[in-house]
Parts: sequence; C-alpha cells; structure tokens
Amino acid sequence: MARVTATLASAVTIAVVAMHAVLLPVLYFSLGYVVRTSHERLFIDHARTFSRVVADQLELDAVAGSPGRISDLLDMAILNGEGVYAEYVDERGSIRSQLGPADVHLARKQDFNFGDNNDHIYFIKVPITTGERVAELRLGFDERPTEERIALALHRTLLVLASYLALSLFIAIVLGMSVVRPLRQLQRMSRKIASGDYAQRLHVDSRIRELQELAVDTDDMRRALVGVNERLRLEIHDKQAAEAQRQELENRLRHRQRLETVGTLAGGIAHEFNNALLPITLFTESALQDMTGCDSSRADLQRVLRSARRAREVVRKILMFSHKFGEAKLERIDLRAVVGEALSLFAPLASSNVEVDKQIPEPPLPVMADASLVLQLLMNLCVNAYQAIGSNQGRLTIGVRNWRSPGELPARVPPGDYVELWVQDTGHGMDASTAERIFEPFFTTRAVGQGTGLGLSVVHGIAEAFNATILVDTALSVGSTFRVFFPMAVAAVASAPRAETSEDTV
Repeated sequence: MARVTATLASAVTIAVVAMHAVLLPVLYFSLGYVVRTSHERLFIDHARTFSRVVADQLELDAVAGSPGRISDLLDMAILNGEGVYAEYVDERGSIRSQLGPADVHLARKQDFNFGDNNDHIYFIKVPITTGERVAELRLGFDERPTEERIALALHRTLLVLASYLALSLFIAIVLGMSVVRPLRQLQRMSRKIASGDYAQRLHVDSRIRELQELAVDTDDMRRALVGVNERLRLEIHDKQAAEAQRQELENRLRHRQRLETVGTLAGGIAHEFNNALLPITLFTESALQDMTGCDSSRADLQRVLRSARRAREVVRKILMFSHKFGEAKLERIDLRAVVGEALSLFAPLASSNVEVDKQIPEPPLPVMADASLVLQLLMNLCVNAYQAIGSNQGRLTIGVRNWRSPGELPARVPPGDYVELWVQDTGHGMDASTAERIFEPFFTTRAVGQGTGLGLSVVHGIAEAFNATILVDTALSVGSTFRVFFPMAVAAVASAPRAETSEDTV
C-alpha cells in the first residue's frame, strides 16, 4: 500500500513537472520577444520624435544663422534625449556638441532597427531646409539603458515563472496527497480492525467512485467476518451494564433499609422516652403550682421543666423522621408563598457575611403538602446551608422551578411533572462517604454539643410523607445543593407515598 501511495503521488508530481518543462520555456521566450519588441519600438519612436523636434528648432532662421545657438541646441539634445552624439552639417562645415564621448564616431549609414551595427548607439540623420540652404542633423542615442531595461524585464519575468513553477509543484504535491489520502484512510481503518476494533466502519472521504465501491465491498466483507464477534462484544457490554445497574439498585435498597431500620428503632426509643418524660413534666408542673413564689427550689424545678420540654422537642423530631406525623393535613398550596415566608423568617437570622439570594418564577407552583411542614423542611435546609458557610463569605440561594420535560429530569427521579425546590450554598461541601449518611438520625459533622443531627433526618421524613424525592449535589470546597422534587398538585396522591426515596451524592 505504501508503495502504491508513493507511486501515485510521484506520478502526479512528475506529470506536472514534465508539462511545465515544455510549457515554461515556450512561455518565457514568447514573453521575452514581446518585452524586447515593445521596448525597442518605444526607443525608436522616442529617438525619431526627439530628432524631429530638434530639427524643427534648427530650421528656424534665428537659430540657423547663429553657430552659438546651434551648439547650444546640440548640447540640449545630448542632455535631454539620452544622446551621445550630436552634429550639425551644412555647406559651411559642421558643428558638433562637445558633451558627448569623444570616441563616438558616426556610422556610415543611419540605423533603421534597434541594435544595428552592434555599437550600442542608434544613429539617425534628419535633413534640414532653411531657405535655399540645405543642412543635415546627425544624432546618436545610447541603446544601453534600453537594453538594461529589457534585461531587467526578462529577469523579472523569469522570477515570476520560477515562482509559478514552485507554486505549481506545491499544488501538485498537495493534489497527489489528496488523491492518495482515501487509500491511507482505508489502510488505517483496516489496521484498527486487524488490532481488534471490530466496530470500526470502513469508509473513505472521496468522490472517486472506484474508491467508494472498494470501501463498501471491503466493509461488507468486514461485517461478514467480524459480525459474530461484534454481537458477542455487545452482549458482554449489556451484561456488564445490567450488572452495574443491579449493584446500584442493591446499594440503594440497602441504604433504604438502613434508614428504615434506624427510623423504626428511633421511633421505638422516642415512644419509650416520651413515656418517661410525661410524668417528669406533669409532676414538675404540679410541684411548681404548689410552691410559693419565694421558694428556693422553684428555679431548679423550672430548669428541669425546660430540659424536659427540650427533650420532648427532640422526641418530636425523631417521630417525624420515623413517619409519625400525626394528623398532617395535605392541601393544595403554592410553593412560592412558602418560600417567601421562609425567607422572611430566615433573613433576620443570617449574618452579614452570607448573601441570601432567591430565584422564584412568576407563575404559580402548586403542590399537595402541609404548608407548615414544608416551611419546617425549608428552614432546616437553610439553617444547614448557613452552618456550612460558617464565618466565611458566601452565598445562600433558594430557588423554585417547574420540571415538565421527562428527558431532562435527573436519572433517579421517576418520570412526571414536578416542582423543584432547591437550596444551594457555597460552604465547605461534603465528600461521598459523608453525603451517604447525612439523612441518618443523630449523624452530624459538627462538634459535640453544637447539633443533634436531626435536622436533615426531619427533612427526609417530611419529603417522603409528601411523595417527594431528595437529591444532593455536593463537593468538597465547592458547596452543596439540596434539591427536593415535589409532584405537581394535579398529579399528587397524598395517601399513597412512593415506595422509594433516592439520595444522590456528587
């Protein structure tokens, strides 16, 4: 193949060189003839016209009768007309200009053509008639400047033709390479197939019909030879993809079961703990009612009561995570109004280092939910984002938007129409292992005593009660985005929560 390619490229180049080897000399001599003829004709016309003008001046009576004026006119002819010889002859004698070279002698006859006598001087004789006196003007013009101009023009013509030849050779080489490029392309693809890339299709980018037919016939042969191997490869690939999908589903199922187990355990513990808190709260309140205002133990009992109420609030959050919401009333609400209320509550709590931004569209965004629980979900997400930013400068963004294009939904969100509520922060972010556990109760990355680890657990429980899907996009040193997909009110079913909720970590 390489030898054929070299032969084709060489053939095109040799053909171009051979054609120009014949045409360029003919073109050069033709152009040279035209250049030389035109310059010689211009020189002769100039010499004859100039000689006639000088003769007309000498025919004037005022000039013919004055040898001084004749000498001045002859000097002018040499200075202004590229002359080397000027002489005036009549019956009284001759007057010759002294400005011309002394070694120039008049030829025996005047020149009729450029280059006659090979003396580089064009001699011309012009008769002069003044009254009854007959005289003759003899002028010689230097042919060498014209010869130099002719030589320069021929040299430039040669340079132009040489440039044209170089350009033609370059075009010939490029043309040769373009002719053999389809064959090289076919060669490369054949080698890829031979190395095991059986999916490679044989085709060439060429308008030559024979090359196109060769590529088609070769590709048909490839399909016949490697078709079985290609089918086996695709089957193996499909099997690997199915195995990867099965592994992902198992991981999600295990995560789901772990959350359910933790939720069940937390719910049981919360009930027992609530039973233990009830008599503590009742007896403490009864003791406070029986005490007088100055009793020293009253402050201690009030602290006990406050601690019991805080413990009861923790129990309430645990019950929320374990889906013990009581009488949660679902109704059609506009998610934009809940976001507006949450911003009015959260904005005064945010410090000056956090910029709070909102992205809320104009059209209503209806969902079936409990407005107070959605408000609690959003406040928990905002507080979590605010804590992630900490004392650094950052931005907290809350947004709502519609999703009506199933093809654009995230992979883990079932098809349908959704209203997305998202909270984004520019905080420290999380790694993959941390993001997998953020919805577990009592899991927190904060220091001891700074958090209970129930905020996101409550968010998870509320979202599941509304048949919503939570996705988390996060990366270290970049920030986190919590995305909650609520089914639109027209498609929401409040009494039938979905069997699976997905958490997506990035």
